Amino acid sequence: MHVTGWAFVAVALALFIGAILQGVIGFGMIVLAFPVLIMVEPVLIPQTTLICAFPMVFVMAWRNRGHSDWSEVGWFSLGRVPGYVGALVILSILSRTQLSILGGSSVLAAVTISLWAPAIKRTRPALLIAGSVSALFGTAMGIGGPPIGILYQNETGERLRSTVSLQMLFGAPASLAVLLLANKINATDIRTGFALLPFTLGGNYTSKWIIPHFDQRLRPLILTVCGLAAVFALGRVLLG
Repeated sequence: MHVTGWAFVAVALALFIGAILQGVIGFGMIVLAFPVLIMVEPVLIPQTTLICAFPMVFVMAWRNRGHSDWSEVGWFSLGRVPGYVGALVILSILSRTQLSILGGSSVLAAVTISLWAPAIKRTRPALLIAGSVSALFGTAMGIGGPPIGILYQNETGERLRSTVSLQMLFGAPASLAVLLLANKINATDIRTGFALLPFTLGGNYTSKWIIPHFDQRLRPLILTVCGLAAVFALGRVLLG
C-alpha cells in the first residue's frame, strides 16, 4: 500500500473526520484531509481518495434522496463533460505546482465574490460552468465540491446534501475513468483505497448525529471549507 503504520493511522483519521464534514454539508472530505494527505503521501490525491470516497457518496445519495432538482442535476452533469476533457489535457501538460496555483486561485476568487455578491442564480449557464469546473478540479486534484457548494450555499441542508451527493455519484466514476485513461491509477492505488474505505464510511455514518447542530448555519461553514480548499491548494506550492 501507499501508506502503512502510523502514516496509515494519520491518513485514516484525517479522512474519517473529513467524512463527517462531508456528511454535514455534502462535500469537504478531501479539503479537510488535504494537509495531512500532502504531508504524509501526496500520491494519494486524487486517485486513492476518489476510490475510497465513491461508496460513501453512494450512501449519501441514498440517505438524502428525494430533495434534488433533477433538471439542475442534469444541466450540471452535462457541464461536467468539457471538464473531463479539460482534466485530461491539464493532467498531461501542467505540473502539480501549476495545477495547485490554478485550482487554489479559482476557488479563492469564487469565495471572495460570494462574500460580497448576492446569491448566484442557478441558471443553465451557471450550472454548466460549475459542472465543468467541478469535473476539472475534482478529477485533477480530488477537490470538486467547492464549485457546487458555492452555487448552493443558500439552500437548505437537505437540498444541498442531496444535490451535491447526486452530482458526485455521477461524477466520481467518470473522474476515475479519466484517470484510468491518463494512466494515473495502479493496483496500489486500488488496494490503499479499499483499505481506507471503512474510515470514510464510518465518518459519514457518524455525521448523522452532528447534522442537526449545523443545518441552520451552513453558508458560513460552506464558505469556510471552500476558502480552506483554496488555501491548502496554494499551500501545496509552498510545501513542494
